[in-house]
Amino acid sequence: MIRRVALFAGLLCCAAALHAQTPAKPVPLDSKGLPIVAFPDQPQGVYATINVRPMTAMLKRLETSGQQNSAAREAVKNAAAQTPQVLYAAANVLSGDRPEDAIFWYHVGRLRAVYDAFRCKDDTSRNVIPVLGRKLSPELIRSQYFQRNQLLGIARKAIDWDLQNPRDYDQRWICLYGRVAQRSPGTDPAEVQKPESEWPAILKHTHESHLKSVQDFVAQPAPTR
Repeated sequence: MIRRVALFAGLLCCAAALHAQTPAKPVPLDSKGLPIVAFPDQPQGVYATINVRPMTAMLKRLETSGQQNSAAREAVKNAAAQTPQVLYAAANVLSGDRPEDAIFWYHVGRLRAVYDAFRCKDDTSRNVIPVLGRKLSPELIRSQYFQRNQLLGIARKAIDWDLQNPRDYDQRWICLYGRVAQRSPGTDPAEVQKPESEWPAILKHTHESHLKSVQDFVAQPAPTR
């Protein structure tokens, strides 16, 4: 089972890997071998204008006992306004009682996280994606294994939802996780994201790569309980 979990995580990471023109530069790793990613203490210039207050407030509720269920319901009710990080956390909360909904919102969150990451000029910001993936609840991981016959349909549904619902959050959020944001004076707004003219191609590639990774996983031999 553990081996299959690692395989599934690797396949989904292909959606990000297929985008990369060059690999992200090495970053420090923690004791679990994950990249150390954190917002700068005092972001400067344009980075200080990135609004992550709604995200941090909702994440706090999703991580607080007694508030998690109501926060998850509120988050998915207004999902277009939530950052991918919030959708990951909401999916974890939902995974106990509503596994299919949890899988769906995880896929939406991952699509948006990858898209946001590859619009950021600083490729080290991409390192937050595997970190988010490692935080998935065991229930959510198991659900994707034992509902594998539904995964492709859920992934397509998530892509359709992503196309039909404009992002109503500060899409630069993930750039704060990159090394440039840690040291830049932020005097040039153009250093944060790639030109908008490149975004449609990035979105198309994000959707295609994600769907391919799910197809590859579903094609693997079914797990045994």
